[in-house]
Amino acid sequence: MRNFCKRGVTSIAILLIMLVATTLLLSLAGMSMGTVTRSSNERDSGLTFNIAQAALEYQLSQSYEFAKNNVVGDFTLDTFDLSALADSLTPGAVAFVTVEPTGVPGRAWFTSHATYNGKNSSVRVLVAMKDVSMWNNAIFAGTGMSGKVINGNVEIRGSVHILGEGEYFSDLNGNGVRDDAELYSDDNGNGVWDFGEPWVDSNGDGVWNSAEPYNDSNWNGFYDKPITSTEFSGEFGGGAHIGNNYFEIPPEIEAMLPPLPVINGRETLQAVFRGRHGLVGLSGSATIGDPLDPDGGSSKGYMDGVFVTDGFSGDLGKLSVFSDNGASEPYDLDHLEFKFPFITGLGAEEYIDEDGIAWATHGLYLDNNSLTVPVNLFDEFTAPFDYSDSDGNRFRYTLGGPPDPITGFPTPPPTILIDGIIKIEGSFDFGKKLGELRYEGNGTLYATEDINVHISLLPLPGLIFPTDTSFGMIAVHDINLATGGGDSQLAMVGAFFAQGTIRSAKQNDIAGTFVSNYFDMGSNVPNIYQVPQLAKNMPPAMPGDEPFISMKILNWRDRMVPNVPVTGN
Repeated sequence: MRNFCKRGVTSIAILLIMLVATTLLLSLAGMSMGTVTRSSNERDSGLTFNIAQAALEYQLSQSYEFAKNNVVGDFTLDTFDLSALADSLTPGAVAFVTVEPTGVPGRAWFTSHATYNGKNSSVRVLVAMKDVSMWNNAIFAGTGMSGKVINGNVEIRGSVHILGEGEYFSDLNGNGVRDDAELYSDDNGNGVWDFGEPWVDSNGDGVWNSAEPYNDSNWNGFYDKPITSTEFSGEFGGGAHIGNNYFEIPPEIEAMLPPLPVINGRETLQAVFRGRHGLVGLSGSATIGDPLDPDGGSSKGYMDGVFVTDGFSGDLGKLSVFSDNGASEPYDLDHLEFKFPFITGLGAEEYIDEDGIAWATHGLYLDNNSLTVPVNLFDEFTAPFDYSDSDGNRFRYTLGGPPDPITGFPTPPPTILIDGIIKIEGSFDFGKKLGELRYEGNGTLYATEDINVHISLLPLPGLIFPTDTSFGMIAVHDINLATGGGDSQLAMVGAFFAQGTIRSAKQNDIAGTFVSNYFDMGSNVPNIYQVPQLAKNMPPAMPGDEPFISMKILNWRDRMVPNVPVTGN
């Protein structure tokens, strides 16, 4: 009986052990199956997220390329089915991207949604796109100098873009800097190095090197190097100001321009200040941006952005900067490789015209597609004329009325019709005795030397610049505005390009854009007001008029979406 009991207890123990072992085996099997299922789910979720991200990046690149090639003004509501792309990455995957404009020009939400094996993933980004071309500024400053590119007590309403690159030169020895001629002993006194005369082999190449040639774009007789981090690219003093609105613009000039966009209830130029090289000096009460919204809050005060690599100097420095992104971000457009658009001499690059024809330089295109006229001066003795050619270039001058008994200027003022490209050999002067000149048409005045302006230049009454009429100036050398003795304050509306220097004296009121290597704004507080529509409505063949599109991601979100139940095997 005792042995039977022992055998019974042993059997129960064995059964219990077998039960525990079976339970453990089943538990381990369940855990293994759970692990496999979780691993599969995590793999599918990861794949779905990657597909959503890939579809988003693809559509962003497509929208950017479309904007570059078509210069679109804004995003439009649209949905793009990218399932073929998704399926090529992971068979069976589905994806689409929706573009939703925010209501702010140049901004939209891109939402990408992907589905794979019952798993959903969605990512969303806020994108800002803008044409940041040279002509989408009030001032675009080119090569720079040891000193200041922009100097003076000036009122600028709109964007400013300063490169400070230094004058273009031929880097014959490939060392990245411009080299002067190596020193030598002129034993025979003929002013040139002759073989056998001793010299200092500065670069160690074993041969005597002459000075590397450069484009002396400001005609000062010496090479101007790139601006360093300890030199000023711009120095603003007194009451100088850069603003993001048309506050205090003369009403008669504002009436000649398209209305500014209204964003969040405020008029704005969407102005940005950029400096690639050099310090920006702010002294006295000079400011970039307004600390408060002017016009009772109906105009934006802060700049949309400030991007200066070498920072600010002066009495208050960055404390005088009021911008949405502060004053510490560096230059942000290196990827677009901006260069000043030389039209002649060293650095002048190939120009592709609207028909796709390549010209060795922009200047060569201008020379071969313009109408040359035998006129170098408008004054009280200039007779009326009307020149034209079979290519659509036309230049017509119509006399004004009798002299005003007080001012002595013709009333009504004389007018011009300018269409296409009108070439002037040498310099051109707008004489002061006319007081004012009104223009119509869509044309560019191209002078192979200087353009000197002593009168006001405005659209015909009732015409809006640049949508109804546009007028551009190209000077291979300099543009001088009200710099003559006895000149008074002028009003001008147009697009102004000088390969050398633009000088604006007196308290001129100017609407449009200055593009030049150097600027001299004098000391009388000239005003310049950017016209945002100009970049899309350029006078013909203006240098640098191709678009430069910048696209930035302002916000990124991983959107949580429910997965789709999967049934069956």
